[in-house]
Amino acid sequence: MAQAKTSQPKFLPRVENNASASTNTYVATAGGNPFESEDEEIFSKRKMTLNIPSNCPGSLTNLIISKNWLFCMLSAEGRLTLLRFFLPRAIPPGEAGLEKYVTGYKITNMFLDSTGHHLIISLVPKSPGVSSDFLYIHSTETTKAQQLKVRRIEKLKDHEITAVAFNMYHGNESTTGFILLGTSRGLIFEMELGPASDTQRKQLYDLGLGLSKYPINGLEVLRMPNSNRWIVVATTPDCIYTFQETLKQEERCLQPIFASYVNGEREPHCEKHKTDLGYSVLRFFAPPNSKYPKQWAWLCGSGLRVGELSIDANGSNALLGDTLINLDFEKSKHMSYDERRINVPKSFVLTEYHAVLLYSDYIKAICLLNQEMVYHETFDEPRVGKLLNMERDAVTGAIYVYTDKIVFTLRIVHEERNIWRIYLNRGQYELATAHAAEVPENLKLVLEQRAEAAFKEGSYEVAANYYAETDEAFETVCLKFMVLPDKRPIVNYVKKRLNKLTASAEANQTDAVKALIIWLIDLYLTQINLPGKDATWRNEWQSEYDEFMREPTVLTITRNHRTAVRQLINEHADPHNLAQFAISIDDYDEVIGQQLNADRYEMALQTLCKQRDLTLYYKYAPKLIERLPKQTIDALIAQGAKLEIEKVVPTLVVIDTKEQREQVIRYLEFAVYTLNTVNEAIHNFLLHLYAKYDQKLLMKYLEIQGRDESLVHYDIHFALKVCTELDVKVACVFLQCMLCMWTTAVDLALEFDMKLAKDTASKPQDRETRRKLWLRIAYHDIKGTNDVKKALSLLKQCDLLRIEDLLPFFSDFEKIDNFKEAICDALKDYNQRIQELQREMAESKEQSDRVCKELRKLKAHSIRMEAQDACDICDLILLVKPFFVYICGHKFHSDCLEKQVVPMISKDQSRRLTLLKQQLETLMAQAIGSSDNTAEQLKKRADLKTEIEDILAADCLYCGLLIDTIDQPFVDDWDQVNVEWE
Repeated sequence: MAQAKTSQPKFLPRVENNASASTNTYVATAGGNPFESEDEEIFSKRKMTLNIPSNCPGSLTNLIISKNWLFCMLSAEGRLTLLRFFLPRAIPPGEAGLEKYVTGYKITNMFLDSTGHHLIISLVPKSPGVSSDFLYIHSTETTKAQQLKVRRIEKLKDHEITAVAFNMYHGNESTTGFILLGTSRGLIFEMELGPASDTQRKQLYDLGLGLSKYPINGLEVLRMPNSNRWIVVATTPDCIYTFQETLKQEERCLQPIFASYVNGEREPHCEKHKTDLGYSVLRFFAPPNSKYPKQWAWLCGSGLRVGELSIDANGSNALLGDTLINLDFEKSKHMSYDERRINVPKSFVLTEYHAVLLYSDYIKAICLLNQEMVYHETFDEPRVGKLLNMERDAVTGAIYVYTDKIVFTLRIVHEERNIWRIYLNRGQYELATAHAAEVPENLKLVLEQRAEAAFKEGSYEVAANYYAETDEAFETVCLKFMVLPDKRPIVNYVKKRLNKLTASAEANQTDAVKALIIWLIDLYLTQINLPGKDATWRNEWQSEYDEFMREPTVLTITRNHRTAVRQLINEHADPHNLAQFAISIDDYDEVIGQQLNADRYEMALQTLCKQRDLTLYYKYAPKLIERLPKQTIDALIAQGAKLEIEKVVPTLVVIDTKEQREQVIRYLEFAVYTLNTVNEAIHNFLLHLYAKYDQKLLMKYLEIQGRDESLVHYDIHFALKVCTELDVKVACVFLQCMLCMWTTAVDLALEFDMKLAKDTASKPQDRETRRKLWLRIAYHDIKGTNDVKKALSLLKQCDLLRIEDLLPFFSDFEKIDNFKEAICDALKDYNQRIQELQREMAESKEQSDRVCKELRKLKAHSIRMEAQDACDICDLILLVKPFFVYICGHKFHSDCLEKQVVPMISKDQSRRLTLLKQQLETLMAQAIGSSDNTAEQLKKRADLKTEIEDILAADCLYCGLLIDTIDQPFVDDWDQVNVEWE
């Protein structure tokens, strides 16, 4: 049994265990200092060493322990000493002398609360005439010592305390909270004890009903988990009582539990058993750190009764189950007193699976499940002393057995290790499995028997699941299940064995895994295609088969052995699963091919859409578009730009029907207008289909492409050839205009659309070309008709034509009177134009004279410079350095002007300026190195200076350059600026 973690008071310093120390001055317990070795027996007895102070001699009379706080009573020569030890720490024990309190009394029992701080000692008089009494000891600790405060409680005078139920839910180290006290006359009282004061005692219930001797031997108060349901259990020598009540959340006293029983509303649950024993013992077992017990046991005249505690807050009975462990009390009735004393247990303690019984000179442990004795230990009285009692620390779970000389610990060594076998022998397989789970060998044995039992009962699926967890020979198990008409068990068994194989290293490469997978595929396909089964049957097996085939291990094996799997599926004549298998191994080419051969075009298209190999679209689109034009084009469009349009279009040449043609055109439009393809072949194909089947869409397409020959994506000459062959005249005119074949375009337009011809003639940029084209229109429109109105109309529509251009198209015998108005208008127009030219000439002459006059003035113009004149940029004296002076009056040093102008000139000018400066420096260096300065060199330097000055001083900085560049941005290259900033 697992031990609880020992609580450690914060004020105590830790003392490390020293295995090499020669003495163990205090205590070694199962909770505080576990033993190193583990015996084979479930229980092992070890001697404890208590560091009894030298001034406290005597024999041990009583001992009790809780939460590792151990109280013991030593008696010697009229002296009675109470010692208090804390087992996990090496600290001096607490000590209190009780001689003055127990004079004339004897101690019958000691009761300790769960915190180890509140001790009650029951006293009975040694002679008649003295009232029973009890002592209350409150214990406290400091960093230096323990203090035991002893008080005599007068409020229960004349009552012998035989049982105490401490309230672990409300009690703490400073107060007990409301507790229950049972007396020798069957009375139950309630009190609260503390170091300074107590509450008034209250009698809650009378079990003895006036009897002078009806002791309460056991008393316990409990609260159900997650509820406010309270339970009180009380035992007498022949009866066990339970009281239950739901209290208010804020309720702290226990009196309301008994209220309904006192006023007669209901009777306590009572189980009575005949007995000739004058006592009974009540014990509870709770796992460590749990405040609610798991099971109960009651030693009474009929034996040891064991059961579990209810956790149902609405249940009528809190004590569930009632297994009787027979202790052969009937035989002891006819024994002598000494024999009876040896054969009847005085007390016991309860563990999770065992009851340890205390006899006069030995102890033994009985398993609660099969009532077999698992441990027996005899105490030799001359050697170890008289065996007194046995206590269990309810908090830590440690068991202590003591004589009048020695204290022993009864260590529990893995008490549940054989429980699985007991459950197995009783056929309780669930419990056996749970308790054998930690030992693989035991678990396999349980599973084997469980599988055999399930198989015999006809629970074949359950048996298969358990067989799969055992080491039973694979062939043996398979032979058992193969004879069954239901194949579900064998399928489950093989799948579980497969999972165990694949969990091992490199299992995916073994032949065993391959064989199991192939066999499972065969089993599944057999069930799917079993004759006489309905659709529900097939669908269930199909779903499970699909899930199986998607497992990673199965996918790997079937990919590596695809030929064998495909052959197996073919043998079952299952085209659906054959296609699904091909899909699972990404062999979509095979799947689609089979589906097309079986004329399952829709299924083939669905498969094509599910897979990701784009080459299959190029391969199978021609076949699919023959039968499913719209759906196929929808699938192609759904792929969008993933497909290479150049590879798709050659597959779309099937345009035998109108629907096929419309769908092909739809895809080409998607490629052109949505995917914005610029492939010339695609555009030529679409243009050809438009020209052949829909001339309106053709013209819309041509207009969208535009009239710039360099920007269109189709071959203009090919388009003109197609349109000419198909006699699409409007498109021919459009294309001839793009090729600047103006005469041909106009002549063609004149054949069917005069308006188009006139629009075409108006498009050329060259006036002479437009004039010639309009003359052709005039010739076509007027020649041979002598229609004066048409001629006059043409003159209004085109301002390039004159009446004299149209006269040759009329007959020589046409009357001039018909053209009188047009000729007059033409003469007026000529006259107006002549007058405009004369006015322009006069203005030009006037401007020329003004310029000549200003030039003559400039020759005599001069600027006077003063010594105090300063540069308009740096404000320094101007004459100290080379400078520029402008007519506007601004004056600049040449170097100051250069600094301001260079950032504002263009990049080309900047590069040119740098080059000129380099050339000038080179010439200057050559002139310094040579004494001869030829006229040619001087001229070169002068030319370079002039060009440099033309760049730098072409215009005044303030009056010209800054004004001209006012709309320029401060930064031209933002990318470069961002790089520099980073």
